[in-house]
Formats: sequence, structure tokens, C-alpha cells
Amino acid sequence: MRNFKRKFHRGRGLAAVGLAFMMLMSACGQEPVSAPEIELIDPVASANVSETVTRRTIYEYEVLDGGVFPVVTEYSAATGMNAADIGYFPGQRVAGGSTLFSGNMQDYYDQEKSVRNQLDDLIVNYAENWRVNHLKLKDYDYFIESRSRDLEDNLEIAIVVQRKMFERDLLEQMMEDDEDIFMLDALHYNQLLYRLQVNESRRRVRSGMSGTVVAVSNVSPGAYVSEGTNVAAVTDGKSLNILATYRSAKDIAAAEEVYAVINGKRYSVNYIPYSTGEISSLKASGRTVYSVFEIDDPESSVKAGQKASIVVIKNKYEDVLSVSREAVHRDEGGYFVLRTSGEKVYITRGISDGMFTEILDGLNEGDEVMLDSYNEVPENVATLRTGDYYQLYEGAGSLGYPDITNISNDVKYGTVTLVRKNVTEGQRVSRGDVIAYVSVAENSVILEELYLRQLRLQERREKAQETVDDPLTEYLSKDVQEQLKNAVSVLDRQIASINEQMAEITASYTVTAFTSPVDGVVGYITDLSDGAVLKSGERIATVAAGSAEYLYAQNDAGTLLYGMELTGEYTDPVSGEKITFPASVSSVSFGAVSNDLASDRVYVMPAQGVTLPGGVKDPNAQIAAEIPSGQAASINNPWEAWLAQQAAANAPAAQSYKLSGYTQYETGVVLVPAKAVTFAGKQAYVTVFEDGKYIRRGFIAGGADPIRSVTIDSVAYIWSIEGLEEGMVVVY
Repeated sequence: MRNFKRKFHRGRGLAAVGLAFMMLMSACGQEPVSAPEIELIDPVASANVSETVTRRTIYEYEVLDGGVFPVVTEYSAATGMNAADIGYFPGQRVAGGSTLFSGNMQDYYDQEKSVRNQLDDLIVNYAENWRVNHLKLKDYDYFIESRSRDLEDNLEIAIVVQRKMFERDLLEQMMEDDEDIFMLDALHYNQLLYRLQVNESRRRVRSGMSGTVVAVSNVSPGAYVSEGTNVAAVTDGKSLNILATYRSAKDIAAAEEVYAVINGKRYSVNYIPYSTGEISSLKASGRTVYSVFEIDDPESSVKAGQKASIVVIKNKYEDVLSVSREAVHRDEGGYFVLRTSGEKVYITRGISDGMFTEILDGLNEGDEVMLDSYNEVPENVATLRTGDYYQLYEGAGSLGYPDITNISNDVKYGTVTLVRKNVTEGQRVSRGDVIAYVSVAENSVILEELYLRQLRLQERREKAQETVDDPLTEYLSKDVQEQLKNAVSVLDRQIASINEQMAEITASYTVTAFTSPVDGVVGYITDLSDGAVLKSGERIATVAAGSAEYLYAQNDAGTLLYGMELTGEYTDPVSGEKITFPASVSSVSFGAVSNDLASDRVYVMPAQGVTLPGGVKDPNAQIAAEIPSGQAASINNPWEAWLAQQAAANAPAAQSYKLSGYTQYETGVVLVPAKAVTFAGKQAYVTVFEDGKYIRRGFIAGGADPIRSVTIDSVAYIWSIEGLEEGMVVVY
């Protein structure tokens, strides 16, 4: 920066260069080499020092903080529902068409059964009424035909025949009306069934793609989910975008250059603008608005979870003749500088970045001008080298099992009594293990009623079949024949249903225990005493599936991104040894998902085959997990209530897990001692020693505001994206 008149002591200068160079090389993991001999210059001990007019690159830029996120598709509830089941959890693969989320269907099942029964009764009753009326028509026809001879000789018989003909015509008209009414009623019931089936399907949220689940709804079973609420998000595992601090399309379009730096490598990007409506909608929903960029990555080297820096160069002026702003003054004659000789020279200014001012006229490269500032003697010297810049995350994880199954009294017939509970909260169980023993008292009246109904249906079925088998039936219209056959089919179905119901009742009376449907851990067991009578559908226990085992980690600051590779660590409770294991962030908790799916914590999935102490796969330790009870205790805020239940269910001696990993890693970038950097606003500058002179240089510092440094061998470094090169010597 300054062209000092006195020589800096050569010995001290070389020692400083060598020391700084050795420190930097050891920090970068490289072998040290002999430092070049650099003759530094001692500053003048006065208020005014000089500077050489130099050509520089002047930047006006900003670096946007960003990360690589998967492109996700969110799926929402098509209708309001009470949550019943989450089909898949973060990190689990899902096939297109699979049910991601479902609501309670029991009311639909009940309605559908009722409507089907009404439709079946309509079909059977119509067929039976038609059969009776058809027999009446045959009687009318026989009577009229047998008495229609010689009517002129018997007036009384003629009157009777006319009356029968009138009654026959009336019956035929009534049968036609009945058929019309039947068709309308049948259409009505079929429409009801269709609407029920549509509405029932609307309570099932299905994935429209094959991929990986990255987020699920934070609602507990039984909680109400309103229409339009996003309940799950899926990614195809291939499509990636960068989400960064928001800048408008106008801002990006006005920039001279925009690119991304990921893991020290530069990538071209394409800005994806929002429409005005999308911006308004996002802001109205309370979502954070991000700038979205597509990545030009033909080699597919970018991975989800990597940190990304979006460099927005608003202006870049290369080879600009310039001086530091401290050299420029102003009076009534205009802008001027003072040469070291004392001569006052008026200049024509050009651009300025706050640190440097462009000289359009009045000075030449190499001219010496005075600075109106005082500069301390540089105490440190460092030769810039490339190395790895990184940010390390360290946090805690707690075991959790979100995939829960309620075990309820599903015995529909008889009186169920709790004999004995066979498990306690927090106990590991295997599929088929007895949760509770029960006894079922028979209700013989129901079986007797069903048996009598079965006999009646058999009789009706035989008569309906006789009509179908009647040779004269083939002369009837096709519609009538079809309805008669439908009646037989309906009666067959009703008889089969009665048989199934009787078998179900008989099986109910043999129930002696409720068992676990999965391998897992008990999160809740009823507090009912032995001998208590269980209500229909009453919840007895909850089992959390061990197949969905996670470590939950807090992510309030949005540090952890989906796809980040972490290392887990715990202390073996027996040996005291530190054990490490691989894990990865398997959920998107912010950014790429809406507020419905956003969370202040992430799911961290241990690698396959890892056995965690305190987990369901560890047979030797007490459970140390957040175990949901499976019940929504508060409709107003079910998630908070559910978390409270989980906390209460944790084992007293919970196992502690440590999680660590790199939230940012930049390979092979130029590292700059943080103390060597001066900031003017957000622009970064260093003083370099080149060609025997001290010269200020601007550069693009890696990282957004505030710039974060990494400490290597007790020296804090930041990294340079652009503007500095390996081998430059900086002083500070």
C-alpha cells in the first residue's frame, strides 16, 4: 500500500515471512518449503505516508448465503380429517401411488355399509315385489282369457272381465312406475356410494412419484388436519436447487455476473424468479422467501446438504488506474491529490468502491501520492496458499421413534374384560408379544338372531332363484331379467355376510390376548386395573416401530441441511469406550418446505446396521427414547402436547448422543489470515507486498454477512472466492 522510504530490517522481515508461511502450510496439511527472500520496507513515522498509483480490479459485489436443497413435492390434505396414520417417514423410500398420510375412515366405513345395505334391500324388495305382481298379472290374464268367450250372452260376466282388465292395466302401470322409482332410488344409492368412495379416497394422501420422503406433518394421531394442510414432502433424489438469501429478479438481472461456489468449485447457475402472485402468497403464509437457483452440474458432483455461496458481482472493473480514497481531497477547484514532492494535482475521478477511487485524468501509473492517514508498522507477514476451509457442527441427538401403532379393543362382539397387563411403558417388544390378556363373555342372543336371519335369507334366495329359473322369464325384457339375477346375487352376498359375521363372533369369543403388531417399544399402556371392562375401540397400548429409529437434533438456526453426513458418538455404558457411527440428516426442516412441514429439529438416520445403546435393537440397556403415546391430548396445539408426552415417557437414565459434521467445506481455496483483512462496508481488502511495494487489493471474501472464520493452528482464516492468488504476500 505504501512506498516507504526506509528499509525494514531484513532479518525481522524474513523471520516474519518464514513464520507466517510455515504456519499457513501446516494449517493446510501441506509440506513446508523454503520461503522466498522478501525485502520489506519500513514505514515513515509521520502522519502522512505515500502510495503508488496502481492498476487494480475494483469489485462491487455481495455473497448470498445458501445451501443445496432437494427439489420437493408437497402433498396436502384434500379434505379435513382427523389424522390416523403416517405411512412413511423421512429417509424412507416410497413408490408412486403409496399412501403417505391417511385420516380416520371409520365413519366412512359405517356410512358405506349402511348405504350398501339399503341398496341391497332395495334390489331384493324390488325383485320380490315384481315376482308377486308378475304372478298377479298371470292370474289376471288367465281369468280374462277364460271368460272372454260369448260375453254378448252374459252381461254380468262382461262387466267382471272389464273390471279385471282395468285392474290388470292398473297393475301394469304400477309396475312400470315401481320400475322407474326403483331405477331412481338405485341411481341415488349408487351416487351416494360413489361420493363416499371419492371422499374416502380424499382422506388418503398418496405420493404422485417414486422417491424419498423428506418431511412429514408434525401432528399426532387424532388431531384434526384442515383441508389444504401439507402433510408430507417427497423428492426424486436427483433434482437439486440452491436456496439463498432473497434477491429480486431485477437485482439479479442487473448484476454483471452471478455464479455459485460449492466445495471450492465454481458453478454456473440460473435464477428461477417468482411471479408477483407467488411472492405475495409466500409472504402472506409467513414463509421465508428465498432466491432459487438451478445448478449447471453436468458431472452430478453437487450433493444435497452442501453449503453454497452465491456470488453476485454487481460491477467488476478490471485494470483500473486508482488510488486509495485517503489520497483524494477536494477544494473549490475540484478533486486533487498531493504528490510526494508537495505538488497539488487536480484529477478527474471515475468509479469508487468506498476504498479506491478511479483516476481518469491527472495521474499516471507509478506516480507517488500522499495519504492523509497514519499506518502502523506491519507486524505479520503471510504467503497465501490454498487449503481447506470448513465450518464444524457439534450438537446433541436424542433417540426417537415416530412410527406408532395404537393397540385398541377391536373385539366387536361380547363383553371384553382386562385380565392382566403384560408390559410396561418403555419395554421392548417383538411382533406377536402379548401386550395384555383379556377374556370375552359370549352374547348368545346375537348368534341366535343371525341364525334366524340366515334361514329367512335362504328362503328368499330359493324363491328368487325359482323366478330366474322359470322358463317364461326368458321372454321378459333384458332389464327385468338382470334385476331378478341381481336379487339372487344380493341375497347370496347377504348370506355370505351373515356367515362371516357369525364366524367373526365365534372368533371374538376365543380372544384371550392383544399382541404387538411390530417389533418396537411400548410408549403407553393403559392405567386401567385388572378386571376392568373395556369399551369398544378403547386404547390399551401404543407400540412405536423400531424400524423407524432416528436421532432428533435441534435445528433452530437452520444449520443442518437434508443430506448432510454426520458422525454420531456415544459412550459405551459398559466399557466406557467412545464409539462413533455414521449418520445422515434425513429430513428437510426449512427452506424447501412450507410452514406446515417446517420444524425446529431434524431427523437424523443412523447408518444401516448401527446398534445404538438405549435403542430397541440394544437388549442390554434401558430405553432412552422419545416415545409417543399415540394420543392427541390437545386439539389446539397437539404437537406441543405430544412432545410433552414424549418427554414424560423418556427413560430416567437417557443415553446421550453427540453429533458432529461439516456444515461447510471448501476444498482448495485461497486462505487469508482474518487479521490481514480490512472491510469497507461488505467489501474486503488486504495489503500485499509486490514489486517491492505495499499495495492494497480488493477481493471477494467467501461467506455471507457476517463473515465467519476458521481457526487453524491458532490462526483465524477466511477464504477468498476471487481476487487473490496463491503465492501473494500479505502484511498486517
